[in-house]
Amino acid sequence: ALFAVVNVVTGVFVESAIRTSGKDRDTVIREELSSKSRYLHSLHQVFEEMDGDETGSITIDEFERHLDDPRVVAYFNTLQLDVSDARTLFLLLDLDGSGSVDIDEFLDGCQRLKGESRSLDIAVMRYELKWMRH
Repeated sequence: ALFAVVNVVTGVFVESAIRTSGKDRDTVIREELSSKSRYLHSLHQVFEEMDGDETGSITIDEFERHLDDPRVVAYFNTLQLDVSDARTLFLLLDLDGSGSVDIDEFLDGCQRLKGESRSLDIAVMRYELKWMRH
């Protein structure tokens, strides 16, 4: 099992190195900033669609209702967000525990949760688990 984890982590680093090889630093920075801007814009549009009552926040009911639409699920998948467990995802987005998610919580949470786990994510999780035990 440990060997498999090491292979996955190594694969992530190799893929990242291949992508950035041959590009100068400024180009890589511009591309990353542009990509992040497009990503945030897309998330903002998704949030506005979910916030049908235009309160500036979405409830778990609004969130789950939109995730019943296969098009919305597919769109979240293109944004590298796994929405298979909607209730857990909502709880992770609801940072203040208010029962609703505002635009800032939504954008910050989706950015944190996008993609696959990286070695830093695993290290943070280990640290927090260790801290909780003591």
